[in-house]
Amino acid sequence: MTPTQTAHFFDTPAGNLEEVWLRARPHLNVRNNDEHTLFSFLYAKTLCETYPEADAGLVLPAILLHDTGWSKIPQDKILHAFGPNNKYPELTRQHELESLDIAMPVLTELGYADEAVEQILNLIDGHDTTKHARSLNDAIHKDADKLWRYTPHGNRIIGEWFEIGLADVLDILENFVLPGFLTDEGRRLATLLLQTARLDQKISEWGRAVASTHRGGND
Repeated sequence: MTPTQTAHFFDTPAGNLEEVWLRARPHLNVRNNDEHTLFSFLYAKTLCETYPEADAGLVLPAILLHDTGWSKIPQDKILHAFGPNNKYPELTRQHELESLDIAMPVLTELGYADEAVEQILNLIDGHDTTKHARSLNDAIHKDADKLWRYTPHGNRIIGEWFEIGLADVLDILENFVLPGFLTDEGRRLATLLLQTARLDQKISEWGRAVASTHRGGND
């Protein structure tokens, strides 16, 4: 994106959050977290529009900063510290605590009020290690975090992380991730994206079958 497009992307009802992004980005250089965060920010904006009673001024800064702490986790263990076969749940928790340490001075330097800082940090704290909705803001924050996985980009990255095919990725998303959605709209979007990915996969299979039939008929 051009600088103008980037600035526009971060326009929100709570103001432009590009400065939050610029301070978060240096800490998002592992595990495709920069890309993940942008998708999650987009979905967080969408969910906040669906639920106007939510506080976008808290949810959106939180989503930009929530995964900064992964940059402090040993690189050789990151891919084993989340997902259905998490070997290091203590590192999952540690990344949340590291994210808090990174987020607090960022928010303070940008002039967020003490009460807002506390509430934003509360969303970051436990975003992976607590599964229930502690508030509507929390539910939206957690659902936006998960929705990236359902995009074509997320499907591809997850497959690369765990060295599995698309069918296995989609099975994980349906059986392991989908039951954890906390808002009706988040679940609806996840289901639609999942159905779209499965249809795309099926169309590819149909195309290969038709091509094989045509080749067979020409032999």
